[in-house]
Amino acid sequence: MNHSALRPFVRTALALLALALSACGTVPDAGQLAASCASLAGHAIAPGAIGLPSGRASIASAVLAPASPATVNAGAFVPALPQFCKVSGTIASRDPAAQAINFQLNLPTTWNGKALQYGGGGFNGVLITGLAPLRDAAPDDLLPIARGYATFGQDSGHQASAFAPGEPGAFASNDEMLENFAFASYKKVKDAAVDIMRAYYARPPQRMYYFGGSEGGREGLAMAQRFPADYDGIVSVVPVINWTGLFHAFVRNQVPQHADWLQPEKTALIARATSNACDALDGLADGVVNNYMGCQARVDLQPLRCPGGSDAGVHCLSDAELRLVRDIHSPYVFPFPLANGLTAYPPWLYGHEDSLDGPSAVSMVRWVSGTAAPASPPDAARNSTQWIYGSNWVRHAIVRDKGYDVRGYRPEDFRDRVQKTSALMDATNPDLSAFFARGGKLILRENAGDRAQSALMGIQYHDALVARLGAGAAEGSVRLYVSPGSTHTGNARAVAGGPVVPTMVDLLDPLDRWVSAGSAPANALVQVVKAPLPPFAMQASRPMCRYPGYPHYTGGDPAQASSYACRAS
Repeated sequence: MNHSALRPFVRTALALLALALSACGTVPDAGQLAASCASLAGHAIAPGAIGLPSGRASIASAVLAPASPATVNAGAFVPALPQFCKVSGTIASRDPAAQAINFQLNLPTTWNGKALQYGGGGFNGVLITGLAPLRDAAPDDLLPIARGYATFGQDSGHQASAFAPGEPGAFASNDEMLENFAFASYKKVKDAAVDIMRAYYARPPQRMYYFGGSEGGREGLAMAQRFPADYDGIVSVVPVINWTGLFHAFVRNQVPQHADWLQPEKTALIARATSNACDALDGLADGVVNNYMGCQARVDLQPLRCPGGSDAGVHCLSDAELRLVRDIHSPYVFPFPLANGLTAYPPWLYGHEDSLDGPSAVSMVRWVSGTAAPASPPDAARNSTQWIYGSNWVRHAIVRDKGYDVRGYRPEDFRDRVQKTSALMDATNPDLSAFFARGGKLILRENAGDRAQSALMGIQYHDALVARLGAGAAEGSVRLYVSPGSTHTGNARAVAGGPVVPTMVDLLDPLDRWVSAGSAPANALVQVVKAPLPPFAMQASRPMCRYPGYPHYTGGDPAQASSYACRAS
């Protein structure tokens, strides 16, 4: 029997079945969905299905993945997965010199009728599969796909492997790839995913959510601002919404270190000084700065000055290093307006400079000092992430000269280009009236110990949103939480290598309950830290307070959330 000759008839039969089921308002059962997965490889995504100009969207493969139980493999916990149809696809570029957009869509055969788009991170350029744990998840939190969500992600329209190490921003020299990174790829992939879900499930998703952190958090807010009818709810964690201001502040922080580098060993000096000044402001001296706003005016690093002001070793700060720290904790001001009228990027907050930001990297070392002085071109293995990112953005997106010496950069010399890229990248528009008017909900999380971007940027955006829309509209539609001590990736520990601080929390379920049942998130959510392997023993908990609150110790076991109350600074 010629099976290939039968394939068109099978696809037609499945399409007719989907139409019939759609007319009846029913979704195919798990058996029917499992049987029809492979046929998606022949599904043609209609050109009109994507709401932005794009090349042809196509499905490269559709494979039924079997359910797999949770396991421990090589000492690491591997979460359970349900049976699902794994769809891989591409959206071709219009410009032959631009790279395609790659995406992955995961369709569980037991579906809850909802879809979740994952955001990316950094300069993107790697495929986000939609199968990873959510940002800040506890180890025993179910994956979204295991909760019944159809999940998907993308690479934002470029592949980092095509560019040299230390040059993650090289894609930005191409206009289409830059636009895809800024906003277009996420909308295009979302539209393609809905078209595929409609074909597979015989109806579109009832709820569409976006969940992202850092660059992915910016993406989520960009979607709410640019495409308010497309999403029902968004979780945006540590979002780099003022991308232009942040990346210019990166350069401001790094250029002086070419002459007087802040050695990583000095991070401990700064961390101890901030802890000594601020630790007890929350009612408990435990090496954790909870009162993040009350801390800022109390920090004085001048007693750490080296005799005579010249660098005298790792036990003191030179005048140049003291200026660097003061700059980091001062606004970066532009001589002209950016998108939405902004003219400055806010200061970073003090506190938790020596927390780990990831498995082993100390936060301030990873982002500010690196393990070697800034080099031109950047040393991808040893330079700080601020220098790698900032110098990449200036050279490739603004000046568009790979060999440009960023040490001499002045934004006023490239005003038109800075403002053009700001209009593309910056997700700072506080008018979310269209998104909220159709019932959209937004949960923001900022991390007070973030060295990558300033928590004050998200706070300022929240305040601008409330001022623009009014307190009533904001109360019904947006929540901002601040996690004290948390680094950019969400990790935190007490100063000088003390115990791990609770930072894990699930924000997807509160978002879904808010959207689907009208149940607003509480003013305090419980953050936890748990053992990484079953049975996931609870080690500590602490409240994450709605801004402007912070967790103030009121007595009892410091490892219990019930021993704290949310207070304003």
